[in-house]
Amino acid sequence: MNSKSYLVVRFSAIGDCVMAAHVATAIRKFEPRAYITWAGETRCMPVIDRRTLVDRTVEFPRDDWEAHRWSPSTWRDQMRTFARLRAVSYDFGIDLHGYAKTAICLRLAKPKLRLAAFSKDAFTGLLNPLAKGDPDRLHRVERMLEALNELTGMPPVSRPIMPEPKPLPAWEIDPTRPLVSIATGAGAKNKQYPAERWAEIGRKLIAQGIQVALLGAKSDPKVEVAGAINFVGALNLFETMSIVAGSQLHLAADTGTGHMAAAYGTPFVSIFGPTNEKHFRPYSDDGIVLKEGESTSAVTVEQVLAAVDKLGVRHGRAISH
Repeated sequence: MNSKSYLVVRFSAIGDCVMAAHVATAIRKFEPRAYITWAGETRCMPVIDRRTLVDRTVEFPRDDWEAHRWSPSTWRDQMRTFARLRAVSYDFGIDLHGYAKTAICLRLAKPKLRLAAFSKDAFTGLLNPLAKGDPDRLHRVERMLEALNELTGMPPVSRPIMPEPKPLPAWEIDPTRPLVSIATGAGAKNKQYPAERWAEIGRKLIAQGIQVALLGAKSDPKVEVAGAINFVGALNLFETMSIVAGSQLHLAADTGTGHMAAAYGTPFVSIFGPTNEKHFRPYSDDGIVLKEGESTSAVTVEQVLAAVDKLGVRHGRAISH
């Protein structure tokens, strides 16, 4: 293999993998012929572009493994997965997660040079060298790019390469009218914005002649809004990304779709609760983050609508403030 080979390790979650894609993008941009492998959980892989960004993925189906943890077939599958990691001789390896599972993954892959952007405990710190500096002084994207620079000397990028979205007409969305998408849920209940407030916001947007698409997994809150296109529980992850990418504006709590919006250049309003927005906000200036203390419910409907008005919505794309 003439080009250098890189292993990027980030298992989850969906939004964190979108942020971590900045690192693979920097490698691809500044070394176009690089051979890039991404190691991560199967459920998060749809957010990783396999046509342009990475050459190979090593998938860890952790949900299946957890469900059948005592099965001999699970143990065999785990051994085969780790063996796949060793099938390539890596020049560089970087752990963008910092948990024991990812630290072990990077160590077992045996890249010639390796580095971790984060270390969650003393054990992980023993397995791989940790990038210099306090990780908590930077946004997570900036910290990951800082670690890559220390490992390879590569400069940062501002936006990641993402999978090519599916055209919106495939879902019978009217392309002549502006579209605002709303993610109804979040990864944890204390991060969710009240469903009744999303419903009120949706009704007011529809009254202005704006199309509203409701997004979420089957387990996310069901929001009833007359006239809205309800995709909650109906789309896979790639289809959800396509809706976000095609929206003129995206509204969400602290969840993965906000990071998708930032990555695709879709303006966003993101409502934060207990999470530190300085570290985890969607990595783009083309949006507004709302936070009032530790509870998302402290953010009012009026504040969200004011943020929508500030960004503006028109045909083709939202107007940045």
